[in-house]
Amino acid sequence: MAELFQSAEMAGIKGKGAKKAKGADRESAERDDLIRDAGGYDWGWPAIEMVMANMELSRRLAAGGFSGCGYGIIPDGVPFITLVGSNVRGMKSALALLKEWTTLSGPNAIRIEIAYDGPGYVLAISQQVDLLRWRVSGIDTVRQPLMMVTSHIKRMDSRHRMLDQLANYAEQPVAPLWLIVAEMPEGVSRGGGSRDFAFTPNWDNAILLPGIEVYRRPEHRPPHTMARTEAEFEARTKNGPDPGWPPAPRQDPESLASARERRLAASMPKTLHVLRNTHPGAALMEQAQALGCSRWQVEQAICNLRSADFLAYQPSGAGKRLAMINAIRHCVLEPASMEVDLTAIPNDQICAQIGLDAAFLLRRLEPNREIGDAIAERIERIRELGYG
Repeated sequence: MAELFQSAEMAGIKGKGAKKAKGADRESAERDDLIRDAGGYDWGWPAIEMVMANMELSRRLAAGGFSGCGYGIIPDGVPFITLVGSNVRGMKSALALLKEWTTLSGPNAIRIEIAYDGPGYVLAISQQVDLLRWRVSGIDTVRQPLMMVTSHIKRMDSRHRMLDQLANYAEQPVAPLWLIVAEMPEGVSRGGGSRDFAFTPNWDNAILLPGIEVYRRPEHRPPHTMARTEAEFEARTKNGPDPGWPPAPRQDPESLASARERRLAASMPKTLHVLRNTHPGAALMEQAQALGCSRWQVEQAICNLRSADFLAYQPSGAGKRLAMINAIRHCVLEPASMEVDLTAIPNDQICAQIGLDAAFLLRRLEPNREIGDAIAERIERIRELGYG
């Protein structure tokens, strides 16, 4: 036997004109910054990057007429949860998409949550955040974008007694269950509430999940839950977006130093190794530090100069070249087999690059203060601010 619930579904559409205008303004400002920085760059300065999951799952579930959720027990087997709709082809398409997620990232890619809410409950289907981040932005230690996770939420108006049994089962250390889809039986969709009915499950593309999360009380939910109650949705609509989102990036000296070391080690590991572990590297470092700058400023300047070695070609325009180098800094991974010839980098280039990098940082720390022309003056100001 299995149980079926029904509920209504709502969707909203927002205009895109304002977003396009803001995007164009942002791109123009970024180009102006590239020209102004003239190749200077600080690898520790935070940049807000955001990646958002698409709405494809919700689109397919809507096409399938997703209107309820059933679950049941197979004799001598594990439980199953069924997403039911009026168009079985559409529901199978939604299940195929969920199957793709698990094929790419494993069964943990799907996150299903159930939260009791009054006489009914809320069902939320979403993606595991870390696995989603790896799929859409890659696995690296350079970029750490904020994730905007989309979730398909279905609100059920009643709760069958078997749901408590499923909740008890889900609390076990090992509690797998099958995820399948089915067509809404005739006559059932016209009634409300929950009921028992018998049907033959469709096991095409069935997904064996490691488990689901069931919260009997709102306070049992983790902070990152996607299963929001009706009262929370109403409050969100009334109060508007969270004023704390997106979170302000950390710009203190310690955070910048940590991010700079992490990103340089992830992108330019061979250059850092040669600088830190060879006699030519030690000699070059000693000469450069005679300028009065810190070790990290020398290392960063040399890495910035070497970024140009990864250009696919030499563009004729200065703006194009700066944009290409900037793009490389966000995706380059220096191979261990690459030759690093430090003798090919003149001291005057290193000195000039340190000045550009210092100006990049000062321009962001003190946007309303005029930056001195002398490189030593810039280095000293960074030290006075506590970033040297």
